[in-house]
Amino acid sequence: MAMAGEVKPSGAWSPNPLRCGGTELPLPLLLAAKLLVSVVVLSLIWHQLPDPFLPFLPVFDYFRHTPFFGWGLRVAALIGSGAVLFNYRVRAACLVIGSAFLVGILASRVYFENNRMFLGCLLFLLGLYEPRTGPLLLRTQVVFVYFAAALNKVLDPSWRSGEFFAYWTTVYVKKSLYFQAASWLPGSLLPRAMSWLTIAMEFSIFLGLLFRRSRIWAIWLGLLLVLGLSFLTERTFGVFFYAMPISYLAFVAWPRSGVIVLYDGDCGFCTRTRQLLERFDIDGQFAWKAFQRAEDLHGIPEEALRQRLYVVTEDKKYSGFSAFRIMALYNPLTYFVLLLSLIPPQPKLFHYRYWLAASFLLFFSPVFVPVGEAVYSWVARNRHHILSRESCPLDSPENSSQRA
Repeated sequence: MAMAGEVKPSGAWSPNPLRCGGTELPLPLLLAAKLLVSVVVLSLIWHQLPDPFLPFLPVFDYFRHTPFFGWGLRVAALIGSGAVLFNYRVRAACLVIGSAFLVGILASRVYFENNRMFLGCLLFLLGLYEPRTGPLLLRTQVVFVYFAAALNKVLDPSWRSGEFFAYWTTVYVKKSLYFQAASWLPGSLLPRAMSWLTIAMEFSIFLGLLFRRSRIWAIWLGLLLVLGLSFLTERTFGVFFYAMPISYLAFVAWPRSGVIVLYDGDCGFCTRTRQLLERFDIDGQFAWKAFQRAEDLHGIPEEALRQRLYVVTEDKKYSGFSAFRIMALYNPLTYFVLLLSLIPPQPKLFHYRYWLAASFLLFFSPVFVPVGEAVYSWVARNRHHILSRESCPLDSPENSSQRA
């Protein structure tokens, strides 16, 4: 799969924490690393790194009375997070952070949680990235998690019968609607159905991530699984709610070269839109070209370019709302905005997180495309009225009547 990291780093160090290109990690993997360390810092999980207590390895018993063991792990995780955010030796920094979490887990059985283990493994494997193998190790980790989770449930009689899910719901599920539905159905039908639905989804995600053509659908299924879990429980299960979606960046197709944006250079509104969006293109991913002066129109008719914005990647073309949506998906800033909006603590009376996450998923889903296209078409038809001081000579009413 093509990834931006196949382009060689520029060699110029930039301390901008929002910049994700030009380092020893490919752009999507550095973006994943920065999002993960943002979770580490903002959720204060770095501050929870433990002192030795009931360790998995007896060697850590020697450090039980060492006052600075836990603080050493915390400082290492915090300094490593700063290095990743400011683009300094990012691979080594990922190794340091990942090692801090893995050592903390080995030093304390009480500290161990699956989500912390997964976070530590992701960061450690990001530090082991090699251009020759690409994101293979990271992908293998994510695929293995889903395979192991599904296999464990299939081999567990309490999962197959629905008994485990029925007990689990009494502890974690907060939605009265679920219990009402369960009371309407005979016996343990709903818990058993939910158990097998979970198993089917995890096996489907595992299989889908193995093949290039099915990865996008596996990612969508994984996002729905995480969202459903959050909706039912109103919990994030540590950092799982954030870490698992972030890990999907290892599977996405990312342009190896810049993305071309063809727009109407004679339209004042279009020019203002370009100027605005260029301010948020921190990594310079998008090359805006007025089609009237572009050397290559990539087979797109001029009349179509007058009516709609087009985005051209290495193997696809997007127009209208889909063009703006793909630009948002290829802009790292989008992911920082999504994370920062989802990570603050929820008020007790307003559990906004899953509604906000559902809104984001809906916006980027195929279901929203007709709505987005309708809004885009309305704006395109009225663009010469939206900014009264800007001119759109090719789309003014006078020129439109002359062309007619």
